[in-house]
Amino acid sequence: MPVIHRLALWVCVAVGLSASAPVFTQEFPAQPIEVIVPFAPGGGSDTFVRIFQKAIRDYDLAPHQLKVTNLGGAGGTIGSRKAKDAKPDGYTILCLHDGIYTAQHYGNAAWGPEDFEPIAATGRSGVVVAVTEQATYSSLSELMTAAVERPYELVFGTNLGAPNHYSALFLQEGKPGAKFRFTQTGGGARRFADLKGGHVDVTGFSIAEYEQYKTEGIRALAVLSPDRESGLPDIATAREQGVDSVHGLMQFWWAPKGTPPERVAYLQALLQRAMETPMVQERLSQMHIDPVFQTGETLTETISAEAVNWRGWSSKNLPRYRLCTGLCWGWWRYWAWSCIERGHLHDRDLGVANQYRSRSRGHGLGDFGRSRAGLDGHDAHRIGIAFYL
Repeated sequence: MPVIHRLALWVCVAVGLSASAPVFTQEFPAQPIEVIVPFAPGGGSDTFVRIFQKAIRDYDLAPHQLKVTNLGGAGGTIGSRKAKDAKPDGYTILCLHDGIYTAQHYGNAAWGPEDFEPIAATGRSGVVVAVTEQATYSSLSELMTAAVERPYELVFGTNLGAPNHYSALFLQEGKPGAKFRFTQTGGGARRFADLKGGHVDVTGFSIAEYEQYKTEGIRALAVLSPDRESGLPDIATAREQGVDSVHGLMQFWWAPKGTPPERVAYLQALLQRAMETPMVQERLSQMHIDPVFQTGETLTETISAEAVNWRGWSSKNLPRYRLCTGLCWGWWRYWAWSCIERGHLHDRDLGVANQYRSRSRGHGLGDFGRSRAGLDGHDAHRIGIAFYL
């Protein structure tokens, strides 16, 4: 090949390679930055992000404001997927706590921290175990004793695969013999609604969520912190009540993989300036959130340590939970089709059961199953089962 042709070929290759990589020449940010909150409005994560949004606006910390987008569902994975697949230009970021680990290890997501550029960690919060004010349990000890004596009867509202679900699993593990029925409820706002509505017996909230709802007819039984929370000194820890369970949450901010380092650095500086404002400090104090701020090497070490911890716990404990769920669902399918063959259950009933299974995720019998899943008496007694796995 003549030399001139070879030179032309190399020029074309170089141009093609440069065109395939994003090139950002304009000043950043030139437009509002979208923050994806992968949970419904009104929950702890949503409230947390909007505190930063307000500080950046009120203190004029950026030429353009943060735009909060709520994309709830599937334990936070709908929103995290959207953020992961976003253009890596710094204009779409994600705020997601330890749920980025739990969804991956529970099997709800094929991605995790390694698929993002970490920006910062901006706060650590404890977990509260709560019931309604009308509940007969005056302490966590009484609740856990009931979970031992009546296994799988007490319904624990969770966001399956999210940190709230793991809080419930840790709580169950902390009392030998205790067994809850875990049902899908969603984020903090939906868990509160289901608890108040009598659809679940107990649930867990971040301390920030508990502060938001505590005057609305709910009561805390324990915190899952190593020691009593300074802002909630009257609430005993789980360990004080004979339940060996500790769990908490760290709030992380993430950018899509490949986001330019200089834009990540801008976002880090922006969050740090917001964190240092009196408004954010006061609000985090009110919500009993430890104002931790981490970037760089410290953040990388925290993420790596958390990943190891979650991987170890999940590999040890989750297989038997999945096995139990699979066996129960398999047993029900066998039972249902056997009833159809004998003419005791019709295809319509199976359809109704599957419809409510997507809602209630569990199993129970008679009036209990009917009241929990929302079935009318006719459906509940003909089907005889509602799903609470």
